[in-house]
Amino acid sequence: MGRHERLVVDYTLLESSKSNLREIKKVMDDIDDHSEGIQDIWGHESVAGKMDEFVTNWDNYREKLVESVQELGEHVEGALKNFKKQDLDLMNSSEKNGKNGGK
Repeated sequence: MGRHERLVVDYTLLESSKSNLREIKKVMDDIDDHSEGIQDIWGHESVAGKMDEFVTNWDNYREKLVESVQELGEHVEGALKNFKKQDLDLMNSSEKNGKNGGK
């Protein structure tokens, strides 16, 4: 790494990502199962059966997706907290070294 290269963390992006993931999880959690009331509209029994299978699969995959979104949100939140802590620790260390004459 060169002398002037450094890690730059976009806190705004991490905060908005955390917020967006929380909102996505909320929307996915609030999706209701509407399969019960619509079986009659499909007409033919085989179509209704396939649609029921689709809805069941969707519910299963949605549950896995919600879990993944939650985990990702937790990772983003953890990264954000850790980066902020490191920034604070570096600032405190720098101030301490400045008061001690750089020693």
